[in-house]
Amino acid sequence: MGIELLFEGHTPAIQQLAEQARQLVRRVAPQAHEDIETSWGGYLLFKQVQGAGNTVCWVSLHKKHVSLGFSMGAEMSDPKGLLQGTGKRQRHVKLKKAEDLEQPALRVLLEEAWASQPEADVLQDALERVRKICLGLAGTQEKISHGHPTFFTRKRSYAVYGIYSPSVAFKPEPSKALDFADDDRFFPTPYLAHQGWLSLRIDAQTDWQLVRELLEGSYRQSL
Repeated sequence: MGIELLFEGHTPAIQQLAEQARQLVRRVAPQAHEDIETSWGGYLLFKQVQGAGNTVCWVSLHKKHVSLGFSMGAEMSDPKGLLQGTGKRQRHVKLKKAEDLEQPALRVLLEEAWASQPEADVLQDALERVRKICLGLAGTQEKISHGHPTFFTRKRSYAVYGIYSPSVAFKPEPSKALDFADDDRFFPTPYLAHQGWLSLRIDAQTDWQLVRELLEGSYRQSL
């Protein structure tokens, strides 16, 4: 799905509003990489690193509005109360007219979202490290699933890089799951937490020996 298909079927006014939202993101974060997600009606994703999964914000088109979403919106400051949504992590701003994009507080949210990201080279290096660990495990295959590099044995996934945040997702071994409960480096993996998955935040201080142990444990459960 390209930009044209993402916009297709919407009124000219909604298409124009979406393009204006897109350009606002580009002005705040000219380094952003764009990607299209086809699920759930389609999203224009903005990422820190091309192909590295981590989505910072997105634009989606709806019948009467455009949403500008933030993957880690629940952790953001929002003094003007623009953010909507009740999810554990994601929030969005509903845009109905061009004037909504001119709110200074909206630009502040975008600036905060991008400023909170690790440096691009940290994320790129993290993806390569995760890839090296996983592809070194027998029978592992990698593919992009819902915009994220995902690692499988047969048809079962055991690791995902960057589910809407700088992180690596895995399924902890039952005997060790409680060890992470009070560790703020970990959080329930969006969409997969009900299956027992956790995510480990990625930053410049990531313990890569720990990552290896976690991924190897998750891999063993997938066999």
